[in-house]
Amino acid sequence: MGESLAHCGSSWDDEDQQENAFFEKSVKVETHQAVVKVLEHGNTQMLVLEANPTKGIPKCSEPDDVVIKVDCSTITLQDCMIRRGKWNDMQSLPFIPGSDIVGTITELGSPDLESRFRVGNLVAAVVPSGGNAKYAKVKARELLLVPTGVDPVTALCISSTYVPAKQSLEAARSSGTPLTGANVLVIGANGPTALATIDLALLEGANVYATADKRHHDHLLSLGVKQCFPVNPLKWLPRLECKMDVVLDSVCLDGYESSAKALGPRGKLICTGMSATFTQGRIEGPLGIGDLRLLTASYQKARVKYRMHNACYYDKVESFKDQKAIYAQYFKYLCHIQAKGHFKPVVAARASLTMVSSLQKAIERGDTPYGVCVATPWLTREDL
Repeated sequence: MGESLAHCGSSWDDEDQQENAFFEKSVKVETHQAVVKVLEHGNTQMLVLEANPTKGIPKCSEPDDVVIKVDCSTITLQDCMIRRGKWNDMQSLPFIPGSDIVGTITELGSPDLESRFRVGNLVAAVVPSGGNAKYAKVKARELLLVPTGVDPVTALCISSTYVPAKQSLEAARSSGTPLTGANVLVIGANGPTALATIDLALLEGANVYATADKRHHDHLLSLGVKQCFPVNPLKWLPRLECKMDVVLDSVCLDGYESSAKALGPRGKLICTGMSATFTQGRIEGPLGIGDLRLLTASYQKARVKYRMHNACYYDKVESFKDQKAIYAQYFKYLCHIQAKGHFKPVVAARASLTMVSSLQKAIERGDTPYGVCVATPWLTREDL
């Protein structure tokens, strides 16, 4: 099962009733444009499906704008946490979920863009928000051309999970050497990007270890993981301390302390997130003042960047923005080896726009199958 949200502070029974209302109100809409929006922070009741048959399809307004007809986009734990107002990279309201998109270009903002793109090109976009819609307006700099022959959902899975996994593993290498025979520990191994990381590490012949809730252990072992451990560091650190060549931690359960202690003398820690900081409840300030989760996240990120000599922090959006050419090269490479059968991306679920609310709720509960959750805006609930 996929990532989950703990201590969310709302009534799931109430949300079940609210979800039914969302679907009943949305399912009858027939239009060429529809978009899922968060108008206020809170539970899934805050998700609204907006559709208008006469207006609302975005148009290019700047020379670097590109409009795409969305084939598919991601539905993630990050979307859920931003909707709740509890994430380190918050987006302004109204917020449209979906930070990875694959679709077809329908309009270019300027003829100058025709040197790179054409109307009709299939492209992938890495964006802060906006994917859970039938059409999306993005900037040309946010786009990658999808190689010929790669289907949209496969391209989405590769861009959203396998490229970050590949880049994280590349950051862990010593002088570019392969990971063959290396001991690699993946913390929080049941999430989509963690599963892609396991896939790629095993392809290189690494010895992969994993931490996850016990209910995930059988699945992880079936993938080729050498040994699974509980999430609690007290259960695995005594056995793995100073033995790992690479640790990849997207959880930050204890400020990355246990992950750092698991490293051998020349080991490398790659910090890829801090989900526990935001999903494990409030972090009270002195005298009960405020909630210090955002401040804690900023501190941990700065600590990794500037004080931990054997660690680095990887952020997909920052990597795409700062080193797009490298990101694009890995995307092409991974599309190529996927076509050769080296790995097979797994889709956890496909959802029409009317079902985004249900799937977000399932992600929060940890009730989704393993893999990437995909919004398919041009399919109805009946098609699925």
